[in-house]
Amino acid sequence: MLVTIKKEHPEIFGLQRYKLFSIPKNISGFFSYFVKVLALFDYFWSSLMKNILFCVSSDVVTDQRVQRHCKTLINNGYSVTVVARKTAASLDLPPLPYRVKRFSMVFQTGPLFYAFFNLRLFFFLLVQPKSILWSNDLDTLVPCYLLKCIKKQQLVFDAHELFTDVPELENQALKKNLWKWVEKTFVPKADLRITVNQSLAEQFQLRYRVHFNVVRNVPNKSHLSAAHSREDLGIPANHLLCVLQGSGLNNGRGLTETVEAIGLLEHVSLLVIGSGNALKEAQNLCASLKLNPLIRFIPRLPFHEMMAYTQMADVGLAFDTHPCLNFQLALPNKIFDYFHAGIAVLCGPQPEISRLVKKYDCGVVMPQVTPISIAESLRYFQENPEQLSRYKQRSSGASRTEHWENEEQALVELLSQL
Repeated sequence: MLVTIKKEHPEIFGLQRYKLFSIPKNISGFFSYFVKVLALFDYFWSSLMKNILFCVSSDVVTDQRVQRHCKTLINNGYSVTVVARKTAASLDLPPLPYRVKRFSMVFQTGPLFYAFFNLRLFFFLLVQPKSILWSNDLDTLVPCYLLKCIKKQQLVFDAHELFTDVPELENQALKKNLWKWVEKTFVPKADLRITVNQSLAEQFQLRYRVHFNVVRNVPNKSHLSAAHSREDLGIPANHLLCVLQGSGLNNGRGLTETVEAIGLLEHVSLLVIGSGNALKEAQNLCASLKLNPLIRFIPRLPFHEMMAYTQMADVGLAFDTHPCLNFQLALPNKIFDYFHAGIAVLCGPQPEISRLVKKYDCGVVMPQVTPISIAESLRYFQENPEQLSRYKQRSSGASRTEHWENEEQALVELLSQL
């Protein structure tokens, strides 16, 4: 073992000057000796445990995919460090079995955010011990690829979405072309590529003729806290209670249409849980339609706190209205959260979501998403309480299959390739 290390890493042993085990004769010699001992320790430590630097621009506290992946990596003998961002709205970190480094950014959005975040990420990664680099989405890929080349490290690319096909890049030709160049240039050069559903994997295959493995965003087996009480929140017992949740309740996610639909109905209440750029408009619309007693906006919460609200509901809403490819091919976490909460599902024609709802026969699939179609579907639930009860039972049954303890086997198998 030592012979191999000497051949591959002679600098560790300092063969040009003196042997590692020579006794230093002065302070500078002792310092050099100490550095070499640390280098040797780092080499042996790296050989015993693979390190992974898990890079993401989201808030790790509420990113369930990141948390699940990291725990699986830890359980399979990896040492994990998550590198993420921190904003003024970020929640405190809960106790986690891995290290987290969060950058506080002066710029929170736009080109300057991405530029400075990538610069900080590059220099942070540069001084870390040799590790597997795990890039989550395009906005962390460039610095990870540069470090792959500089330090000869392996690179995993995990695409949570079609980053170049989001509504925020609509009518932004320069920005969109820049991200497309990043995608086309660097995605094929990753050593391992992962995405969240089969539709996205096929789309990437079509674009770049490279294989993507699928690891879906499914929750852990249900070990949920008790649901909140409707009475405590002032929600009438005879109301059909709906929930729409997500960390990206942005324009095109169906929030405005849902608020309009509630205004067309009687005895229907709605919980909106999460954050996003569509909230302000939805809150203003809610006020103008005098729906404040029926619609409650709840800020983003840690998973188990959020699920205490979700479990109160009768129906979970899972649809998008924007025609962008990223939304139409999405398979959001919330569909699986609804299964684990044991509530019926109302979705649109999006193939990944509707396929699951039809498979488990746990809700209604709308041919199109409009305020009228949403209202008609919710009225169907109201008028058919026995069918609603059956949908809930089937949704709960789906949770016995659709959980992380099954899905993570796909990730464990991929780890053997690293």
